[in-house]
Amino acid sequence: MSINNFLSYLQQILTMINPKDKYSVALGKSALSATIALAEASGKIDMETRHAMMMAKHQFEYLAENAEDFSGKPGNLVMNRKRRRRLLMVLMPGC
Repeated sequence: MSINNFLSYLQQILTMINPKDKYSVALGKSALSATIALAEASGKIDMETRHAMMMAKHQFEYLAENAEDFSGKPGNLVMNRKRRRRLLMVLMPGC
């Protein structure tokens, strides 16, 4: 999984969850954790992507609380790309 694919996947999770519903947030974090475990077991991630994944897992509650800043909007490709870039800056400041 590449960093771009991961950011797109994470954005999709943040778009689907309801930040005010603890169960929804827990389901999103569970999906993220399962994806990280699968990526690690497969050995098909690079160090940059692995680091971003671990930071996303560690900061998931913060990301969920601020999902409006990161979630995608159907058909708005430019805004979605900017929001994925914002996600990357939160997960890996200085990159």
